[in-house]
Amino acid sequence: MIDKSLCARRTGHSLFLSRHRGFTLVEVLMSVVLIAIGMALALPSYRDMVEKRQVTNGAEQLASFVNAAQGAAMKTNDEIWVSWVRTGTHEWCIGANEETACVCTEDAACQISGQDFVIDASHASPQVYMEPIVGGGVDSAYAFDPIRGLMTDLGDSLALELRSQSDDFRLSLMVNNTGRVILCSPDADRAVPGYALCPVQDEEG
Repeated sequence: MIDKSLCARRTGHSLFLSRHRGFTLVEVLMSVVLIAIGMALALPSYRDMVEKRQVTNGAEQLASFVNAAQGAAMKTNDEIWVSWVRTGTHEWCIGANEETACVCTEDAACQISGQDFVIDASHASPQVYMEPIVGGGVDSAYAFDPIRGLMTDLGDSLALELRSQSDDFRLSLMVNNTGRVILCSPDADRAVPGYALCPVQDEEG
């Protein structure tokens, strides 16, 4: 004798499965379209976040480098020279050396106490563009006094500008003749959140 209730349960289960086999082609296509739209909206925000981080990291590392060079002058009781070279759009370096300016593109040319003292684009990001905007042309240099940590020529100053690959974000590193380092946004349209606008410079820098 066949148990009718068991058959009914099995039949009901089979009908339940047949109604829930999977997604239709239209449902799959709609899901793909929604995912694509979401990615298209998210990618610009992600790019902006990455570029802001690259510019910020580069500027902060440059500030630390300049501060370290100033501190080394007072620690070693030697005049420390900071020099920079830009050889291409995304190719630049800054070096520090005892007693005389150095060429940071040459191996072991920039040293303090026998240790290489160089920072270049690879420390920030290959996509960060540095441009000297005050203190010389493509390459130049200045020195820190060993006693007070001031620039030996009080008429010197330095400003470097870091730009993201898209040029949507910029940060300036400004060093005055006392050796004080300021990080700031050069203009409101390309500002990096968290950094104030730079003070206005006169035409002579």
